[in-house]
Amino acid sequence: MEGYFKREKDKNYLVFENAMEEESYKYKMLRYNRISVLLDCKIYCIDNITRIQYDISSKQSLQRICEKKHLNQKQFQKILGSIRKLIQELERYFLRLDEVFLKPEHIYTDMETFQLYFCYYPHKEITQSEEEFHSLAEYLINHLDYEDKQVIEQGYALYRYTLQDNYDILKSIQKSMGEQKKVEECPKMQEQIIPEDYVESEYKYSEQNKDTKVEEGGFFIQFMNRFKRELKSVGNYDVEKERWNTESVVEIEDAEEEHYGHTMLIKEVQGKAKHYLVCLSEGGYQDFTIDKFPFVVGKGKEWADGVIPHNLVSRIHAQFDEEEGEIFITDLNSTNGTVVNDELLEANQTMQLKSGDIIHFSDVYYRFV
Repeated sequence: MEGYFKREKDKNYLVFENAMEEESYKYKMLRYNRISVLLDCKIYCIDNITRIQYDISSKQSLQRICEKKHLNQKQFQKILGSIRKLIQELERYFLRLDEVFLKPEHIYTDMETFQLYFCYYPHKEITQSEEEFHSLAEYLINHLDYEDKQVIEQGYALYRYTLQDNYDILKSIQKSMGEQKKVEECPKMQEQIIPEDYVESEYKYSEQNKDTKVEEGGFFIQFMNRFKRELKSVGNYDVEKERWNTESVVEIEDAEEEHYGHTMLIKEVQGKAKHYLVCLSEGGYQDFTIDKFPFVVGKGKEWADGVIPHNLVSRIHAQFDEEEGEIFITDLNSTNGTVVNDELLEANQTMQLKSGDIIHFSDVYYRFV
């Protein structure tokens, strides 16, 4: 299902269009109720086309957040809590879960609270919501903070439930969050939640079932190998300092090569051409050297590579990427917009840059060289 982005004044929208049909109760539910976990939307019927505009202003997709930073235990719990609330709210308004997009690119996040908002689309191609949730759980596991043992245990517990036939999504979330509560209340139970012999049996099972969907791409074996190493190092974990000792860190760093590729040599990095953002605005804002990609500009110190401390700049405002030696800028759904040479970019629009271009991040402007 392909949508497009649209900017109207100070609002950004994700838009889907479909051939007009008789308006059902689903449209009325969306028109006349403010459902807290769903993106606010406007519904238009023009020229035999039904257009639904979802307000994504000041929000970022879960996919973009996960690509920028690994999820910690608190953020993962927020995700589970939001999905649990989604299921409960849909039942309350007699709406179907399989008409909600559960892909990371269509789930949006409030950057302050990490509250999730979902896109309910009555025309969505009907698929098994259990399959979509399984894919989401698999995606999240690949984007967890592997130095946070609690989130690893909770993430694996959730993923393990989604492997069962005819599992219940709500129960799997509740069980996963319930196991995490046990860990917090009694640290000594950490090894009991996913015991060594269970992990070993799961690993053997995956070896014997090469044709399962879990086995595609070698994901499951990679994850199990990594998780086994972490379980074996529990005895070396310093609970008070909340960190692994040197031996454990070595094991984790070795495993990361499976996910993030080989370590680059210094000469490889030095050989890359550098680009610069030279600030032309008053206020003492910093110049930036763009020596890696993607390179994100915004006011959020936790998320941005180039931090612009201005109240009209979004936390994640714009992103620079390189493709075949050319540099591109993408507006990251910023509230007050990104302007290149007097041309306002649409939300999430990408434009190729050339040396000397003037870029406005809201009221702060730079020269790209």
